[in-house]
Amino acid sequence: MDLTTMAFGTVGGGVVAALGIYTLATGRITILSKRRRAKLRPRPYGLSQLLMGLCIALQPLSSAVAGRSSALYDVVFFASVGCLVAALCFLMAAMIPQDQP
Repeated sequence: MDLTTMAFGTVGGGVVAALGIYTLATGRITILSKRRRAKLRPRPYGLSQLLMGLCIALQPLSSAVAGRSSALYDVVFFASVGCLVAALCFLMAAMIPQDQP
């Protein structure tokens, strides 16, 4: 894999993870990702962004270690897939409406 592609993937994953940390720290969802129809709960949505950023950052790493060690490749690849599945679960949890007091 090309070094430029790995750098863009890692930086892109870092940006998404930073947005997730911002959402977790402030409790506000960024302007770029607001939805008009449904209100999203910020904590599960922030965790979803954080895990999605980790998944995006791990994909170039798994491609980089593919030729060196198949065991390390399997660990990194399945960790990335696990982060993706967990991110989708948290995103679905963020769409569940909150109970009104």
